[in-house]
Amino acid sequence: MRKFSIFTVIFTFMALILGNLVVATESGDACGTGWPLCNGSLIPVFTDYHVVIEYSHRIFTTMLGVVILINAVSAFVTNRQSKAVRRLSILSFGLLILQSVIGGLNVLLGTPPGFSTFDVMFSQLLLLNMVLLSYSLHASESPVEPHHREAVAMSYKAFTLGFVFYIFQTVLGAFFKHSRASNVMLDVPAHEYLIKSESIANVIYSLHWVATVIVFVGALWFLIYSMKFRYHLPLAWLYFIFILLNAAVGIIIVVTKNTVLMSSIHMIVSTMTMVIGGSILGGYWFKLKKRKMNTKKV
Repeated sequence: MRKFSIFTVIFTFMALILGNLVVATESGDACGTGWPLCNGSLIPVFTDYHVVIEYSHRIFTTMLGVVILINAVSAFVTNRQSKAVRRLSILSFGLLILQSVIGGLNVLLGTPPGFSTFDVMFSQLLLLNMVLLSYSLHASESPVEPHHREAVAMSYKAFTLGFVFYIFQTVLGAFFKHSRASNVMLDVPAHEYLIKSESIANVIYSLHWVATVIVFVGALWFLIYSMKFRYHLPLAWLYFIFILLNAAVGIIIVVTKNTVLMSSIHMIVSTMTMVIGGSILGGYWFKLKKRKMNTKKV
C-alpha cells in the first residue's frame, strides 16, 4: 500500500506535466467539445500533434482516476484507525471528482479564457493531497532533539505561511496566463481575452511578485533553521533552489514573451516545487508532531 501511494504521486505528477503540455501547445480543443469521443471517434484520426497530445492526455487522466480511486479506497480500508489517512483518502476522492468535473466543463465550453485556472488550482491541490496521503502512510519519528522542537516548530510555521503564499502565487500565475493578462502586458496577440486592461494586468503581475518575495523569505528562514538543527536539510535546499528557479524562469518568460518552451519549463518547475513543499509539510505533520505527542505521553 505504501509503495502504491508513492506510485500514485508519480502518476499524478506525470498527468499534470502532460496537462501542462496540452495548455502550452494550445491543444485543448484538438478533440472538439465532445467527451469521451475525440472528434466523434473513440480512436481518432491523428491528423496533427495537437490531437495526439490531447487524446493522450484524456487517456492518461482516465487511468489516473482509476489509480487515485484504488489508492484512496485501499488507504482508507487498511488504515481505518488513522484519522489523518481517512480524511486525506476522502479528500483525494473529492478532489478527483472536482477535477474531473472542471476538466469536463473545460472541454464542453471550448477552453474559455481564464477557466483553465480552476483546472490548475485543483490539479495542484490534488497532487499536494497525494503527497500528504503518502506521508501519512509512511509516518515515522523525526530525529530532531526534544529541546530544539519549539524552534523547529516555529520555522515550520514560517515555511507553511510561505507555502500557502506559494499556492496563491501559482494560482494567480495561472490566472495571469489563462485570462490572457500576460498577452496584454507582453503585447502578444491572442484570440480571446478575459482581461483586456493593461493596468489590471500589471496589478496581477505585481501581486504575483509580492507573493514571490514572501515565499522566498519563508523558504530562506526554513533553510537557515534546517541547517542549524539538521532536519529535512536536503528537502530544505531543494525547496529553496526551486523557489529561485521559479523566479528565474518567470523573468525569462517575460523577456522571451511567454514561449511554449519556457511556459512548459515553468509549469514543470512549479509542479516539482509543490511536491517538495508537500513533502516538507508531510514530514512535519506525520513525523515531528507525531514524536512530539508521543514524548508528551511518556
